[in-house]
Amino acid sequence: MDRHCLIKIDTENGHGHEKMTWELNFMKWANGWWSSPILDQILPWFTYLGSHFAVILFIILSWVITKKRQIFRRLVLLYAIESGVIYGLKYLIQRQRPFFFLDMASKLSKGPGEILDPSFPSAHATFSFMMATILSGWFPRYRIIFFVGAGFIGWTRIYLGLHYPTDVIAGAILGYGIARGYIYFYLPRRDNIEFNDV
Repeated sequence: MDRHCLIKIDTENGHGHEKMTWELNFMKWANGWWSSPILDQILPWFTYLGSHFAVILFIILSWVITKKRQIFRRLVLLYAIESGVIYGLKYLIQRQRPFFFLDMASKLSKGPGEILDPSFPSAHATFSFMMATILSGWFPRYRIIFFVGAGFIGWTRIYLGLHYPTDVIAGAILGYGIARGYIYFYLPRRDNIEFNDV
């Protein structure tokens, strides 16, 4: 029995997605009008702007540009906190990825591949909004651009069938909330000024 048959059987039995029916229905409906061959080619690569690789690159570039080891250490700690929270939730809740039930796996074959850990919350949305929050502190004039970009990355996860809408919403809230709290409570006022002056 091949993988597609197993997915079909799981879907028919309602295994693992009973509580996400409305989200699956929304994603099926949305896929019917926003799906595009061009986006199918581009988005599997664009979505990696919210990946672990992107966060690590962001941290390294921030260190190189600011030449401040303290910023490097504090960004690494923030990244570790965010990762601990989201992966703790992922393996506690154990929500299956929606593309198993939506026959959208073909879109993933056009990109570099995915690590298919549990679905809730979206790590890409979390990291995107974490970076957008940090960048908004450094460059407040461009905060709308940063958050629109983070939202777009979150949307790519839904488009590709990798996450439910609530996965992305929860990830965005965690990414923004934890980053804001970390900056407010952990960083002294003097360091906040340095962040704005970068």
